[in-house]
Amino acid sequence: MRGRKLIIGASVAAVLAGTGAAVSVAGPASAATGFNVAPYVDLSANSASMLDTAITQGGLGVYTAAFVIGSGCTPIWGDSLGIDNSTVNPKIARAQSEGAQTIISFGGAGGAELAQSCTNVSSLTQAYQSVINKYGVKYLDFDIEGAAIADQGSVDRRFQAIRSLQGSNPGLNISLTIPVLESGPDANGANFLRSASNAGVNVAIVNAMTMDYGHAVSDMAAASISAAQGTLAAARNAGFSSFGYGNIGITPMIGNNDSAGEVVSQANAQTIVNWAKANGVGRLAFWSIGRDQPCAGGGVSPNCSGLGGSALDFTKIFTGGGGSTPPAGGPSGYTLCANENGTCSFSGTASVAYGANGAFNYKTATGSIACNNATFGDPIPGTAKACYYQSTGGTPGGPSGYTLCANENGTCSFSGTANVAYGANGAFNYKAATSSIACNNATFGDPIPGTAKACYYQSTGTNPPGDGSAWAPNTPYSIGAIVTYAGHTYRCRQAHTSLVGWEPSNVPALWDLVS
Repeated sequence: MRGRKLIIGASVAAVLAGTGAAVSVAGPASAATGFNVAPYVDLSANSASMLDTAITQGGLGVYTAAFVIGSGCTPIWGDSLGIDNSTVNPKIARAQSEGAQTIISFGGAGGAELAQSCTNVSSLTQAYQSVINKYGVKYLDFDIEGAAIADQGSVDRRFQAIRSLQGSNPGLNISLTIPVLESGPDANGANFLRSASNAGVNVAIVNAMTMDYGHAVSDMAAASISAAQGTLAAARNAGFSSFGYGNIGITPMIGNNDSAGEVVSQANAQTIVNWAKANGVGRLAFWSIGRDQPCAGGGVSPNCSGLGGSALDFTKIFTGGGGSTPPAGGPSGYTLCANENGTCSFSGTASVAYGANGAFNYKTATGSIACNNATFGDPIPGTAKACYYQSTGGTPGGPSGYTLCANENGTCSFSGTANVAYGANGAFNYKAATSSIACNNATFGDPIPGTAKACYYQSTGTNPPGDGSAWAPNTPYSIGAIVTYAGHTYRCRQAHTSLVGWEPSNVPALWDLVS
């Protein structure tokens, strides 16, 4: 990795082939669910068409687009064109039309990463945001190496901008990809991670580029494993004390590396995949998709591995470790904090959702919580999951002003008398209770069948809106709320605040007649 920029060539497009790293946007590995794979593709290289082949023939569902760099405060791709007119755009559009998810990577070994070329934090933040808006992505990777990782000014600007982006883009997933030795990050890498921690950046993955160590290595699989172990230790020492292997990524360079005597064979790749799966590694990929085709004796090329075999050998080995389709994002208003088997960390107390594809279990925690089935139960068996948090004051889909007190089939406890809402996704049934109440269908009825529900309480001393009491104007009603009016019972169809003239008998768009 560190030497590749000297080998590949002088043009911007070729130089940008100089990094290999990857992230996965689904969950980390576990013996039960497997892990996900998102190899890099140099979209400015001649071999970029291999991305389409990997998606349609290799089972690839996620890829990492390399690389966005900077021209002043303008983001550009390796073809030197801006994001609005780059030759990269139709390639991304085609991949997305085929169902693949895009991760955008900034930096790489060649060119200047935006934080180096743009010295105003506000303008830098806007530049990153423009890329998010252009491609509609939730996953960003920052591949920082060479002189950039030692440039403290740009390091600080970058993390200030990322912190701001995470505040304005809920659920934005950030991975940091860094060069490593066989023992893990060097002093610059360790300082880079410490700077991220000090800046308060929510880092999902620290991704180790397990390649280009600068000397012959007899067993590149063993080197990747020891580098991953050292990267976890360095991340913990840098301030990410709750990190586990679910927060670590491993990214070798397949085939011949730039450093002589470093070769990642298909057998090496399988060993790395097996170890990652057994140890719950969060992200696994390789540099690069364009190189995943044979050219035995071909040396080091951006367009082939230098080995024999068949096209997509490595893609199929890596995706065979687990699928490549990420879980859908978290509940609205929640921010990704860890993949399955990692640790979700945050400041203060938060509501934490665990699951995927709209199926979540919730818990309230302070500081951190283990993101796994043992802690939450399994809301969606056989699917890679993740954790998402929301600082308390907001709750997982609860009515405004209500506080989460129990998940479905638990017990909602509180002091004194409270109104308790039971449901999810805006559909709630209400009851008044003292001290505690069972949080289940038997107690409340089922306001939203087939969906995991929870209880939320509000200590008000008044009857909750829609608990079967009489309809009243200027009252907020949620979907499913039950009221009585003029001798009849009605169920709310749309959440709203009632007004004079909006009596249930007058507005069938808002109320269904029950009896």
